[in-house]
Parts: sequence; structure tokens; C-alpha cells
Amino acid sequence: MLLLAHALVLVSAQFPRACVTPEGLRSAQCCPSPLALENDPCGTSSGRGNCVDVRADARAHGPQYPYDGRDDRERWPLRFFTRACRCNGNFSGFDCGHCKHGLTGDACERRVPVGQGNSLYVQQPC
Repeated sequence: MLLLAHALVLVSAQFPRACVTPEGLRSAQCCPSPLALENDPCGTSSGRGNCVDVRADARAHGPQYPYDGRDDRERWPLRFFTRACRCNGNFSGFDCGHCKHGLTGDACERRVPVGQGNSLYVQQPC
């Protein structure tokens, strides 16, 4: 019982809080503005991203999956959201309000210096 209670504290949400509102669930759209601006889904006005249709894997399930048609995880996340943010360039996050790993700046254009040992080097993209 104690382990279960502890695990519940450590669990984080599956969907961003900004999307799990009555209006967000009714519209089936998860396209919040990174700056909380009206009519600026995904930071479209600043070129951060766009609100696009979500595509899910439509391949048939194998015989090992007995819950066909009865499981919320099928064609995830279309059961809840049909539109979401697709970020441009170096922007990232559910609302395109963050930079990709290793980048910083207003336009996410500067590499973050990373220290290792006594030297400082710039992280290279993978």
C-alpha cells in the first residue's frame, strides 16, 4: 500500500495541463500558445510551429492484442486529440515554447556550452 501511494506521487501527466481543459477536450485540439496569446496556436505568429492533424499508426494489431476496439491506447492519441503542435526548426515542446536539447536563445539559435573536465566545448547535434 505504501509503495502504491509513493508511486502515485511520482507519476506525471500524459497530456499537458493546458490541453486538458473542457474546451480542449471538446475540440480534440492540443495547440496552446507558448506565450498564452489569443489566436496564436503553437506560436504560429512567431514561426515556432503549426497546429496540424495528428496521424496515428493504422496497421492492424496482431493476435496477441485481444482488446481491439476497446482500448484507449489504440491509435494513440486520436482517442483524445486529433490536432496538436508540430514545431519548426529548433523549437520543441507541446506548445513549441522550448528549444531543442542543447540550444538556447530567443530563436533557439545558440548552442549551449557544456563543460567536461577542465575544458569547455560546444555540444554538437546528433
